Order: sequence, then structure tokens, then C-alpha cells
Amino acid sequence: MKNLANPASFVALCWAAFQIYMVYGTPLDLMVAVPIHIMFGVVLTFITHPLRKGDVDRFTAARLSDYLLAAVAVAIALHYLRSGEMLNMRIAMVDPLTTLDMVVGIATIVLVIEAVRRALGMGLTVVILAFLVYQFSGPQLRDIPMLGLIGHDGEPSRLFFETFLDMQTMQNEGVFGIPSIVSYNQVFYFLLFGAFLQLFGGGQLFMDLSVLLVGRFRGGMAKVSIVSSTLFGSVSGSATANAAVMGMFTIPAMKKSGMSAEEAAAVEATSSTGGQIMPPVMGAAAFLIAQFMGIPYAEVAIAALIPALLFYVALYFVVDLLARRKGLAGLKRAEISTGWASVLKRLYLLIPVFVLVYQIMAGRALSSATLQAIWITLVFGLCTRVWEGLRAEGGRGVLKATGSVFSDSLQALDSGARGAIAVAIPCAGAGIVVGIASITNLGLTFGTFVTALSGGMLIPALLLVMFMVIVMGMGMPTTAAYIMGAILAIPALDKLGVPAISAHFFVLYFAALSMVTPPVALAAFVAGGIAKANVWKTGWVAFRYSLAGFLVAFAFVFSPALLLQGDWQAIVPAVVTAVIGCYALAGCVVGYLRARNTLLESTLLFVAAALLIAPVIKASLGGLVLLCAVWAWQVRKARTTKANCVLGRSGA
Repeated sequence: MKNLANPASFVALCWAAFQIYMVYGTPLDLMVAVPIHIMFGVVLTFITHPLRKGDVDRFTAARLSDYLLAAVAVAIALHYLRSGEMLNMRIAMVDPLTTLDMVVGIATIVLVIEAVRRALGMGLTVVILAFLVYQFSGPQLRDIPMLGLIGHDGEPSRLFFETFLDMQTMQNEGVFGIPSIVSYNQVFYFLLFGAFLQLFGGGQLFMDLSVLLVGRFRGGMAKVSIVSSTLFGSVSGSATANAAVMGMFTIPAMKKSGMSAEEAAAVEATSSTGGQIMPPVMGAAAFLIAQFMGIPYAEVAIAALIPALLFYVALYFVVDLLARRKGLAGLKRAEISTGWASVLKRLYLLIPVFVLVYQIMAGRALSSATLQAIWITLVFGLCTRVWEGLRAEGGRGVLKATGSVFSDSLQALDSGARGAIAVAIPCAGAGIVVGIASITNLGLTFGTFVTALSGGMLIPALLLVMFMVIVMGMGMPTTAAYIMGAILAIPALDKLGVPAISAHFFVLYFAALSMVTPPVALAAFVAGGIAKANVWKTGWVAFRYSLAGFLVAFAFVFSPALLLQGDWQAIVPAVVTAVIGCYALAGCVVGYLRARNTLLESTLLFVAAALLIAPVIKASLGGLVLLCAVWAWQVRKARTTKANCVLGRSGA
């Protein structure tokens, strides 16, 4: 059991207790609760990410500064708690800020930026600083050739600075805006649920179930990685966490089966990335889509289902063809350490997941629905352990079982709150950017810029947005990348007539795919480290394996049927042709269908995939003809090669 008698665990448990109280106790106003939520994250960040990495367990001058910064964050939280009535009664942008308000506002922004730097590195930090520079130098940009288009009218002055602080820290905009609100009242609870499910055996159940379902098929462990990451990722919603947790089991087994280190790491990184687009959780970005669009989260989850399944179907085809090309067999019966009897006994762990999905679809508040799923997990865990303890040691076993459930619950609360740093801190940091974009109208300005640069044509505009989101997503979490892309790109796509849900999903997909797109492919780097692979090569292999996500993202812009928008007469053909297109794309990516591809065959397969995934029936039929032609040619080529080998052996 992990030792919880330390400052970090104390803060984490207090944070979890505060969040639970906000559901079952007397809730605070958002303008009080959200700052407290963010400051909990800031305090925990300064304790767990010291100024000097080696100082976690040592008391030095640098370590003292960590605790001083944490104390300032606590003081800020207490200020908002004390000022709740004033914050509710003041008129935003009208009532002047007091000196204390300005000091607290400046300290809040500085602490959030430093927390972002420590928890996430320089990627998002540099973006925030660049936007701050833009906030105060925008008026001067109007006089500079080529940059005048992105200038704004805010003249630097005390009033302008007060307006900036007012929006950023005195209302539910900026630091405490929509991203932070979503982190506070939705995502935190899902992270707690994921921690409870994992600690009570959910992760192991997903792994064992995957092994039994697909482990004995060709390329067994790679397919296990896909299925287990689909199941675990749909709850965790984090590509890097998914790769780290599942990769420890799947990557060594894939290497043992005959895959190279880079291939094994790429399969795990790609399948883990898909967890961010797989319902029901999909990571924090999906909750933000619902919040930005003002629609129930259930609608977002339903719309996400088909594209996510297409992503995993394409990866499954890639693994299957790769295994066929390399002659990789599935697991032998003796290599499978678990059986159906063991798995069936633990299927009760899926009941909380089903209850959670049902509650979401029924429109219940996400926080209370998630806590209900946690209670169900706890009850099942307690009953199971008590029964096992009673059978093994009688009354003494019952006491031991009860104690273990209590200690594991504390562990889960601690783990879930620590994991929330990766959401709360980037949401607060990205909120600074959102506030600046709002006060300067940067979204509309960027929309005009994209429209002008693309000549008003949709495909060039989509390509520009794709590159922008991927570049901005390098080195930062998917949530932050999505927020940046949404505030800048959605107005541009809206001008070009892209449906709102398609535009948001387009940005989300490329924010997620930045995790496996070099030069900074975080999920690929995590998986590559576990595999002891060349991380640069792993990144490019993972990029190839995830190409289906790129094509599908463009497809649902032109065919909202893939997002389950429209009638079944449109949806069914679009899905069927897209699945066939995924098979063609897998053949191109692997360089093998029934025989090794020539360059021409790979090119034809890529064209076939694009045509099949395209939302035009005639184009899809053309793609199908191309695929069948290449497939038939390769069957003939494989038979000829096999016959020549037989003749060669008989001649010898």
C-alpha cells in the first residue's frame, strides 16, 4: 500500500473531499467553487512538481519556495471563499477593482502559468506567454505590414489592464471560464471513477477479457492491445496514461511475438490515442464540446461512436495485415494464464460502467452519475472481498477485507486527485488564452485570416486548421490543444458553412492525433520508452498507423452521417464504405494486402481508401473497384510467387 502520510496525499484527499461535498453538501457558487478547484490543483502541482526535481523528499531553500507558492495559492482560495457574496453582487466590467482584487488577480495568473510550466513543460507555457504579449501589443501590430490583420483596438492603459484582470479572474471567463468549469464539475469525477475502477481490478479485467476475445487470433497481443486500450481508454480518456498503464503489459508481449520495438510501441500509442475519441468518457475535450455547443454530453458521445469505431477498425486491419505479412501467430492456449470462469466472476466490474453510461444518456448530472458509479464499484468490491475473506479466515478475514477496501478507497481518491492535475492545470492555463481571444476578438480575426488565405475554399481551410491544431498540440495535452483550436478555428469553419458538431470534432480529432504526430508525439514517446525503441521512429510508425483518423476527420466534415447526423439511409452506406476504406488504407500503411505492395499498388490503395471514405456514392464505387483490382492482382501475384517457390524446391 502506498504511504498516504505526506503533504501531497493530504492535499489530494482534501481536494477529493471538497469535490464530493460539492455534490452531496451545500454547493458553492461557480465563481467561488471553480477558483478553489483550480487552487487545489495549483497547490498539489507545487508539492508534487518541485522547482528542483530532486527535492521532493528533501527540505532545501528551493523546496521552501514550493511551499511558499502553495501557501499563496491557499490564500487566494480563501480570498475567493470570503468574497463570494461580493463576487455575486458586483457588475462585471463596471464595478472597479480594488487594490486587493488586482493583487490577487496578478498572483493567480502568475501561479497558474508557473503551475503549467511545472506540470506540462514549456509547450503550453510559451503559448500563454505569446498570447499575453499579443494582449498588450496588439494595437501596435496594426501599424506593421503583414501583421495589421491580427491587431486589435485595446490601447494599453490602467483601465485596459483592469479590464483584462476583471475578465481573467473576477468572473467565469478567463482562468475560471468554461475549461475550468468543465474540469471542476465533470472531468474530476470521471478521473475519480477511473481510479476506483482501476484499483478494484477494472484494468486487469479489461486486459484479461481482451486476451480471451482476440489473444489467439493472428497477431494476438497486438489485437489485445487494441481491445484493452479501447476498453480502458474509453474510461480513462488519457492517451499517455493509457499507454503507460496498458503498455507495461502489452508491449513486451508484442515484442516477444515477433514485432519490432517500434511497431509494438506504435500499436500501443495509436490504440491509446483512440481512447480520447472513444465514448463514454473521451477525455476532457468531449465535455468541452458539449459545453461550448450547449448540448447534452450524451449527444456528443453518440456522435463520436462511429468515427471512433472506424479508427479502431482501421488499426485492427493494420495489425492483422502486419501479422499476416510477418507470419505472427496468436497466443497459444498455454500462454493464456486466465480463463473464462475467472473473467465471468469479475464481470460485475462492468456494471458501474453500464450504469454510468445509462445515467449519462438519461441526462443526469455528470458529477452525481459518476459518484453513483463509484459507490456501486465500492459496494461490489466490498462484497467480493468480504466474501473471499469470510471463506478464507472467517470473521478475521471480514475485518481484513473491510480494511483493505477502506485503504484502497483512500488510494483511489489520492490517485484520482493527482491525475486531475493533468486536466485542471491545462484548463486554467488555456482559460487565460480563451479570455484573451474573447477580449480581443481574435477568433473572428483568425477566421477572417483563414478565409482570406484559403481563398474561401473549404479543403485548403481545413488543411490550414489541421496543421494549426497539430502544431499547437505538440507537447501539450489534448484538452489544451482542443481549446486553442476551438477558439481560433471554429469561427473560420463556421464562416465556410461547416456544421458546428463537425467543426468541433474536426478540431478534437487533430488535437488527439497530435499525440502520435512527430516531431512531438507524447503518446508515442511514452510507449517508445517502455519498448526501449527509437522514439523518433516510433512516432512516425504511429503516425502511419493512425492515418485513418486523418481521413475520417475530413470525411465527417463532408458527410455528417458518420457522426450519426441524418437518417439511416445516409448513415448505413457511409459507414459500410468507410469500413471497406479502412481496410484499403491498412493495406497501404502496412505495404501488404495478399502480397508485398509495389509503390503503384500502395498509391492505388491510398486513393481507393480516400474514395471509399468520401461521402459520394460514385466515388466510393470507384474506390471499391480499385481495391478489388489491387486485391485480385495481389492474389494472382501471391500464387505465382508460391508456385515459383515450389518449383524452385523441386528443381533443387
